[in-house]
Amino acid sequence: MAKEQLVQMSEEGVAPKDARPSFTLAEGMADIRRRQNSKTIKYRDAKFLSVTVPVDRARCDALLPAGVRMAEDSTALLFVADYPWTNFNSVYREAAIFLNVKHGPFRAAHCPWIVVDEDTAMIGGRETLGFPKKIAEIGWEENGDSVRATVRRRGVELLSLHGTLRGPRSSLPPIFNQPFRNVLGTLGLSVPRLVTFKTTDEPREMRAAEVALTVGGTFTDPLDTIVSGPPLEGHFRRVDMRVGKLPLPVGLVSPTYLVRTHPMRAS
Repeated sequence: MAKEQLVQMSEEGVAPKDARPSFTLAEGMADIRRRQNSKTIKYRDAKFLSVTVPVDRARCDALLPAGVRMAEDSTALLFVADYPWTNFNSVYREAAIFLNVKHGPFRAAHCPWIVVDEDTAMIGGRETLGFPKKIAEIGWEENGDSVRATVRRRGVELLSLHGTLRGPRSSLPPIFNQPFRNVLGTLGLSVPRLVTFKTTDEPREMRAAEVALTVGGTFTDPLDTIVSGPPLEGHFRRVDMRVGKLPLPVGLVSPTYLVRTHPMRAS
């Protein structure tokens, strides 16, 4: 039997113009290996404007699956990111809040809210890593040492960050390069799983930042009820990102979790 000839993708994940999928197992596995190869860069020169913020502990506890609880400091990392290059044919922007949590004795992050402005990134995040991604309008402007980022969804401005970049930093709070505890699954007969994963970051630039933050909200995007005060510190970074292993299941989650959080995860 002749060996299957696989489509040769570009470094950015673009197929030749006349190529079409054959829907074979070998083709699918090759695509997964290319995207999830820890030896290759998945995001190049990714830029993040981020803040550490205090959060309403009781409100956040209601957003967490059983067995996961807020860490003692009741904080989260809120960010807007610009991704000018990826290995999966997607150039996009993203905004999210990552709660600092504990799962048993382990420190981790949990993502209850995240938006992107491109559908490929939304699909991959939801189906592979348990990020409840939704579509929004995300603005990003750089002018010297000034960065402005905004997030609008359904006509409402949810986030506005204006950062003034300061001196270099040797380290910053982690964003994706930390263990996660996300929920992967859907409503129905399937049982949702708690999964863990993290990326490997290669910093290009890390700086402190003074960030003016405005937070809005709606019924389906209630950020203004999660963030409970002004930023504790601000940060700016440019990094190359490599993926780690595929997400590993670390527990089962009651389907009632998806019901409780359905308005925010699915609307």
